[in-house]
Amino acid sequence: MGPKQASASKGSEKKKDMMTVEIKHEIIEKHESGVRVTELARQYERSTSTIYTIIKQEDAIKSTKPSKGLTTFSKLCTDFHDEMERLLLVWIKEKQLAADSMTETIICEKASRI
Repeated sequence: MGPKQASASKGSEKKKDMMTVEIKHEIIEKHESGVRVTELARQYERSTSTIYTIIKQEDAIKSTKPSKGLTTFSKLCTDFHDEMERLLLVWIKEKQLAADSMTETIICEKASRI
């Protein structure tokens, strides 16, 4: 018997797409309005266990106010971090409008001062 071959499905594996927190909010809202878990799973192309996990984490998900496009959130991120990020983005936008040059080092220094 020869060596085992690699799985034929390896090349056709679907990359796991991360769900944004915004989509998780939608799922929770729809579930609260009476949409069944199996229908949500079909609609969002996820397994029912994924939908149940999102519903189980409802309190944590609802308490977050994520930045647009955020897929994951950490317990270490607080309102302080969100405010710092917002201030840093405003500062970067002002620098871009003033056509000032910025490097990663300059941005990191500003973030430290904020």
